[in-house]
Amino acid sequence: MTPSLFVRRTCGAGARVTIVSRRHITALGLAIAAASGVAAAQQRPAASIIRRDSLANGMQVIVVENHSVALATAHVVFRGGAMTQTAELQGVPHLFEHMLFKSYRGMDDSGFDRDASLSKAAYNGATGDESVSYTMWLPSDKLGECMQMLADLVRDPNFLDKDLQTERFVVRNEMQRAQSNPEYLLSAAVEQGLWGSWYPRKNTIGTDVSLFSVNPATLKQLYQKWYVPNNSALIVTGDVQAEKVFGEARKHFGRWKRSADPFVANPVPPPPPFDSVQAYVYTHQVQTVTVQMNWRGPDLRSDSVGALDADAFVDLLNADDSQMQRLLVDTGNFQSASFGHSTYRHGSELQFRGVTTPDKLLLALGLLASELGKFTDPSYFDANALAAADKRRRVRQVLALEESSSFASSLGDIWATAGFDFFLGHDAAVGARSASTISAFAGRYIAKKPYVLGVLTPEGTEQAVGGTLVQFIAFMREP
Repeated sequence: MTPSLFVRRTCGAGARVTIVSRRHITALGLAIAAASGVAAAQQRPAASIIRRDSLANGMQVIVVENHSVALATAHVVFRGGAMTQTAELQGVPHLFEHMLFKSYRGMDDSGFDRDASLSKAAYNGATGDESVSYTMWLPSDKLGECMQMLADLVRDPNFLDKDLQTERFVVRNEMQRAQSNPEYLLSAAVEQGLWGSWYPRKNTIGTDVSLFSVNPATLKQLYQKWYVPNNSALIVTGDVQAEKVFGEARKHFGRWKRSADPFVANPVPPPPPFDSVQAYVYTHQVQTVTVQMNWRGPDLRSDSVGALDADAFVDLLNADDSQMQRLLVDTGNFQSASFGHSTYRHGSELQFRGVTTPDKLLLALGLLASELGKFTDPSYFDANALAAADKRRRVRQVLALEESSSFASSLGDIWATAGFDFFLGHDAAVGARSASTISAFAGRYIAKKPYVLGVLTPEGTEQAVGGTLVQFIAFMREP
């Protein structure tokens, strides 16, 4: 592994810099994976309140009843998103999401906003690494008409050039807002370093070239390729009756014709190998130092068991009383420190993120390096901590099921990435991981493995910080 160090300023002039263009929306969302075959008794409480059906055209329908308030959420999700992008189409799935709402025409040629208002409903769309979704939040007695709206939205869009001319600037404004955020620039640099030529399949927000090159014909082609019922799920949560939802789904979505599996004809290529250590320094008008360190993680396609260990690993380290928190945060060397991970079918990653100050950076990184070296020792992960993490995980699931308005979106992301059965068995499977499996996971993915390190630091400190990173990299390479 050969380290490379780049220093970049996000504003001002006069520094010796290497300029690299980085654009990315970080999508470290809810990570879910689980082994199949978990006993039904281990799948409570989720399995006891979730109902499923499948339409003849292949669309999956999932219902979670919660009658605490007279509200419901209707959520349509497709497998797709940034992972389907080529370099020329970066950000186009996100633009497509905007354009789909613009293409909607109601019974009297009304727009989606007007019809949603008449139903007293709110709505939104979202594009992630492996999914695109469309959501409505509504009074439960408006469920039928809102499901009709969603069906009309996704079944037969008509993309007009005049709408495209408007929406591409809306998306571009979102891009510019993101790029004005120094933490976005830090994450983008780290992401592009980690994925290299595969980065277009992570760049959710896109590029100016892609946004201004796309035309209605391209959008129609994308629709025909990815927007098919057997690549989608309808998730309804809240004050609803499952059998009624299934009937409404057949009524409004049942005429939508099945097509070939889009991923058979258009498989997502694997990312290229990654075998280097890279570091980036960004300066901005900030007072603290943000440290971000990313590794490639276990993909569901090739290491679903490793994804379970990743969940357990993150839960243990982020506990307030964990050894890592005591060493890094309670000593005052980091103001905050946490691990996260995004587990996908394609392009999973692990991330450390911490906040410190310029005067404490050297010691903070030294302690971090020392701690990273301990993760391969099974004794680092205490049995009592494992049991406590399992209890917290189960409580989180119960609370998530109670939050039906947001649970639909979370479940949609999980369905698109890992599948519904993975979700049902996830918590029990993670709880079955042990100190030895978690430490072995750390050995496979973190210890002495290639990584990308990014630091956002106050202006005028970049040279000192760069020297500190060189020391950190050298220390990390020692046996």
